[in-house]
Amino acid sequence: MQKKVELQASERAEIGKGLAKVRSQGFIPAVVYGKGLKPLSLSVSGKEFHKVISGAAGSNVIITLKVSGGQNLPVLTHEIQRNPITDELLHIDFHQINMDELIRAKVHVILKGEPVGVKEDAGILVHSLRELEVKCLPGDIPDHFEVDIKGLRINDAVHVSDIKPPKGVEFLTPGQDVIVTVAPPAKEEEVAAVAAPEAVAGAPVPEGGVPGATVPGAAAAPAKGGEAPPSGAKGAPEKAPKEAKK
Repeated sequence: MQKKVELQASERAEIGKGLAKVRSQGFIPAVVYGKGLKPLSLSVSGKEFHKVISGAAGSNVIITLKVSGGQNLPVLTHEIQRNPITDELLHIDFHQINMDELIRAKVHVILKGEPVGVKEDAGILVHSLRELEVKCLPGDIPDHFEVDIKGLRINDAVHVSDIKPPKGVEFLTPGQDVIVTVAPPAKEEEVAAVAAPEAVAGAPVPEGGVPGATVPGAAAAPAKGGEAPPSGAKGAPEKAPKEAKK
């Protein structure tokens, strides 16, 4: 069962442009949503919130918001908005929960070890699923799922059905879905084909030259159905000198 944490919160009236002032004071604007609850606008300490979600459970940690005025709201972090450039926290959406009602949550998958197929056979590790969706009571949400991959060889895979969920936890992610696999290494022929420059079909290749390059001094071919270039024209063959009379 997860350890519950507390976070101080204050009701706020600022909206729109007024939120810049809230952030400048080290607080993050937040809203609490919930069944039968009117959306509640709050602000929480950015520093304290970062500590809360930095644990193993991440955003799945159960938070008790201690709101000024005496309210204690059990919530989960539903969405976090960040500045795409600075990664600064901009806004948080919390979802109020009932500890006695089943909920859906996404839990991170952590891989442990280096597959023998990668280490000895140059295989490629493919991590397809990084989260598994579960259904359980809020207090039963796992911090994460740990998958030991040390024994995986080429073409071996771990499916969702290979993971045993904790008591009270049901997987919603299909059992046949692949979490991780070790793919064969790329063949040398495939790598060479990708690396080689594409030659022009039918073009002559001069010794030591580049496919498709023009050979210096070569005569221009006559156009289809046309005549050869006139004497003296660029690319026309030179006339042979006349033989001297005896």
